[in-house]
Amino acid sequence: MSEETVSLATFVREARENIGLSLMLLAKHSNLTEEQVSDIESGKELFLSATVRQKLAKGLKLNPSEIKAHEKNIQINYGVPKDFEDYARVKMMAGETDDLRCPICGSELNVRVVKRYDLEDNLILHYKASCKKCPFQIV
Repeated sequence: MSEETVSLATFVREARENIGLSLMLLAKHSNLTEEQVSDIESGKELFLSATVRQKLAKGLKLNPSEIKAHEKNIQINYGVPKDFEDYARVKMMAGETDDLRCPICGSELNVRVVKRYDLEDNLILHYKASCKKCPFQIV
């Protein structure tokens, strides 16, 4: 398998295994949660924020550009109306996700809630959805 075709999930998992870290230790060394690292290694995350990429690179003893090279570059305008994303977010907040389908291919959406805390320790819920079959995401 050529380096260009290795997914982000595979690249991170192999890099972690090559330096002998468990998922838990990589999370600790990267100052990320185990859930974040698990989501990356399971393929739920196709691209990373600059902050997460830098933290992960530090934990893996890599240059952030080495990780970025394996991320999906999704800069495609699918013509999905903004109101669909607003509609989907309202449904996710209400917990009504059973009938949410991808507006591109009609497949089921993976929906999850990311729990974060602000500087004053207030819980902030961030809703994300990604298609199981195409690169469509709501982030």
